[in-house]
Amino acid sequence: MPASCRTWGNGELGVLSAILLLATLPAMVTSTSPHDGNMKKISALVIGLILLNACGPKLYYPNLDWLIPWYVDDYISLEPDQSSRLRTQLVRQLDWHCRTQLPEYAEFMRDLRREVDHSDRPVTVERLNAYSMRLIRYWNVLIRQISPDIADIMSTATDEQIDELFANLEKKNHEIEKEFVEPPPQKIIQNRQKRMQKRLNYWLGGLTESQLKAVYSWNLHIEPIAADRVAYRRKIQAVGRHILENRTNPDELETALSGLLANAEEFRTENYQRKIDVNTQRTFELLAYLLETLTPNQRNHLSNRLESLAADLDQLSCDPASKKQSG
Repeated sequence: MPASCRTWGNGELGVLSAILLLATLPAMVTSTSPHDGNMKKISALVIGLILLNACGPKLYYPNLDWLIPWYVDDYISLEPDQSSRLRTQLVRQLDWHCRTQLPEYAEFMRDLRREVDHSDRPVTVERLNAYSMRLIRYWNVLIRQISPDIADIMSTATDEQIDELFANLEKKNHEIEKEFVEPPPQKIIQNRQKRMQKRLNYWLGGLTESQLKAVYSWNLHIEPIAADRVAYRRKIQAVGRHILENRTNPDELETALSGLLANAEEFRTENYQRKIDVNTQRTFELLAYLLETLTPNQRNHLSNRLESLAADLDQLSCDPASKKQSG
């Protein structure tokens, strides 16, 4: 997959890339951002303000029928009959997704835009948390929808394919460690500052001096979490491997996989969860401050960005009502 399309955001789900979860187990356990925090909560940040979508939805969404198999191939080599099964599932699932989910995503973006447009009503941490709860519902709907297809394909995997899958997952773990764990702490802080400023500049069109200071303070107070994230990935992958090594019953496999995906937080250590909660709260506080201090130009820039993305989602939707609204 093109490198620029691999930087969709902290939670790796973003507005549309969640559908990549259909790409069997690898997409479930390969989050590449050690600072993603509570994935379900931070998704609101990803979709609302944090995500810098290098590949706009108009570019990648119509091509998911070949991007997803390409993504899968990075982790596991499918046999011809498995590839055919995946393509058949993709046709059905992408139709479901564009008919039922894209209109909801577009409405989500417009609700965020309305929040931004009401300059007399501050967007509080509580309001941001409420938006994150909506993202949790989208996540749960997606998991329920695609779990049977994931189990269907993985139930046919050979032992050699399972070995290949988890060898590639461990390779990815090492890559994450090299980028986010091994560099000196100061270098990690500098890189995080650059990433955040780039993303915020995209959405706000630049930051004021006071906002830059707020981002700098946020960055200095983010708890180091990369090593915890890698350890958590390895724990989840070990559980996933155990499930797949006992894949004799497709129904039981579906139940086990969907349970793992929906309740992965249960495998976090207490200290890791504490860091996630602290970092998520601090990030919400930063965003609330930035939204409170928007200049007129920033507010207009952000509102236009959100509406443009909503309009793109309308155009991509298979729901005639959404296309009519966009038009």
